[in-house]
Amino acid sequence: MTVLPLPLTPAIAERLTGRPFVALLDIDGTLAPIARSPDGAAVPDETRRIVAALAAQRDVIVVAVSGRAAEDAARILGVPGTWTIGNHGLETSAPNEPPCPRPELERFAGAMAAALEQCRAFASTHPGVIVEDKRWTLSIHYRLVDAPAVAAIVNGSRQIAERSGLRATSGRRVVEIRPPVDVDKGTASVDLLRRVGATSGDASVLCAGDDRTDEDMFRRVRAASPRAVTVRVLSDDDAPDSGASYESSAELSVPDPDALRALLAAIVELRRA
Repeated sequence: MTVLPLPLTPAIAERLTGRPFVALLDIDGTLAPIARSPDGAAVPDETRRIVAALAAQRDVIVVAVSGRAAEDAARILGVPGTWTIGNHGLETSAPNEPPCPRPELERFAGAMAAALEQCRAFASTHPGVIVEDKRWTLSIHYRLVDAPAVAAIVNGSRQIAERSGLRATSGRRVVEIRPPVDVDKGTASVDLLRRVGATSGDASVLCAGDDRTDEDMFRRVRAASPRAVTVRVLSDDDAPDSGASYESSAELSVPDPDALRALLAAIVELRRA
């Protein structure tokens, strides 16, 4: 990855001036700083103002692409007129419309309910574990868990998923449990790009995310739209000595959510011109 210089370089800027322009933006760790618990996440007012200014421009489509439930993601972003892809692609909501889950999810409702009960029982005996119920997915957060206990949390969460016939994936200090449906942030993002006519050579696409679950979006969007600009937002976990760093498929990076806000502000000005 190349650390993105600000203001935008001419080569990158040229790829962001097409019509339509679609911004695919993760929330936690990207627009909003990582919080100690899921309930504590908040998009800063200045970031929200800039995203709203971008969404208000002609031929611009802003999409929140989140592991959160779609309703929760839309609430945290708080910008009217935006799309939402929630639960890692398992549900999508158009502007001002309720979320639409994928129809094949219903047959996993019983398994998800059983996994939720097991996860809550598991969390009750492991201090620091937080279980986030998003109906179609579960997040087992271990950000507050002492380091020596992390391996047991991860293994225990994966065993619950296996017993329930579900799939477990890892994120930034979280294990996600979800139905074994071959959908992710990437497939859902590409489906939406096609839906709004943004896979042509005249369109521009920006993807921004911070976690392993955003890598699907980076890869699949670039495959569908080779001119797309993909940006990874870094954190303390990406320090070489953290033990959690990994090589990203994103083309560019910024050091933190504040730097991404500056990038979005530069894009607003670029497209106004």
